Amino acid sequence: MARILYTDLAELVTNKGVVRKGGVGVTEADLGIIHDGALLWDTSNGILWIGETRKIPAKTAKGARRVRLKGKILTPAFTDCHTHLVFGGSRHNELALRLEGATYQQIAAAGGGIISSVKATRGATEAELYRTARERLVAARSLGIGVLEMKSGYGLDWPTERKLLRVAAKLKREFRGKMTIQSTFLGAHAFPAEAKSPAQHDAYVDEIVDNMIPKVAIEKLADACDVFFDEGYFDARQTRRILKTATRYGLEIKLHADELANTGGAALAAELGALSADHLLKIDDKGIAAMASRAIVAVLLPVTAFYLGLGYAPVARMRKAGICFALATDFNPGTAPCLHMPFVMSLACLHMGFTMPEAFAAATYGGARALGLHAAHGSLRVGSKPRIAVFNCPSYQALIAQIAHPALCEAVL
Repeated sequence: MARILYTDLAELVTNKGVVRKGGVGVTEADLGIIHDGALLWDTSNGILWIGETRKIPAKTAKGARRVRLKGKILTPAFTDCHTHLVFGGSRHNELALRLEGATYQQIAAAGGGIISSVKATRGATEAELYRTARERLVAARSLGIGVLEMKSGYGLDWPTERKLLRVAAKLKREFRGKMTIQSTFLGAHAFPAEAKSPAQHDAYVDEIVDNMIPKVAIEKLADACDVFFDEGYFDARQTRRILKTATRYGLEIKLHADELANTGGAALAAELGALSADHLLKIDDKGIAAMASRAIVAVLLPVTAFYLGLGYAPVARMRKAGICFALATDFNPGTAPCLHMPFVMSLACLHMGFTMPEAFAAATYGGARALGLHAAHGSLRVGSKPRIAVFNCPSYQALIAQIAHPALCEAVL
């Protein structure tokens, strides 16, 4: 056990008011910023004291190692609550195809997209998948990400899905003292290439419900279950069946919803009591009202919309309805090859109408709430033990204004 007193901070960002308001209607005052701040950290018990450097009680400082961080900031670490971190192969060629005019759906129909990654992932060994995923995880941590969700979904058969979840479990154990990692079963990411007819699609859903989810639960391989509910992928009947089964087996649930078309994904997330609905580019007012009524977190993924040249989610309408926002990278090989959470905040502010306080809260507390981890993470409170980040910049605003700066994060605790 060690006690460290961090002092002389340009800003200590606590998110105190963000927590009180449940991440809704965030303003600058809600970030709870303490200028010339100080924080006493116990490696075993977490935060013991928070306040101004000039007001540190003598009893608090006694026996603690003092670390002066003049000109730097200390904040809750970022929570990246939506990633596809474990996969084989590369899809860099798809950007060239899109630049020539091909759409996401056209690339997928020609054997690219998710199915391309499935082929490469099935051919990769568990050791190879672990090595590349570990490299990505180290990069994520260097950018200030302390809490991260990683999905399966590039297997679309049980042996490969299990392989992906085993890699996630191994990384969760290895990084236990450095990051908090959640894993999500996304066997319903797409239909396997070998399932070509509607009957074969239903047979694959049978396989997920009758075989995969029970095994995921028995082997304790995932914290949650996700479904890509959208046009050309899983429909409402199939999605409802998969997620209700996941709930029966004790898994939290979430949805890829209303990204390519308005299929009622947001409303279904509310009906089923999901932790979050993610993407939401095509959400309608009915879906917004349903999410607001059940306090479902809206996980917005601006890099994906930016990379694909799509319109962004209707932030102003969701804000007016009182929805809690989360921001995440959607890191994946084809439509969001980016782990840079500060850049995600920049896009949200420059292209989606977020304010800086909203973006910061969504990248920290909102993300933690989207994973059901907000009691511990996403804010700094005495008695809690969250993931904490130290950044070499004078203000949280600099993280957003200095677009894609490579070296601002000094440490994640």
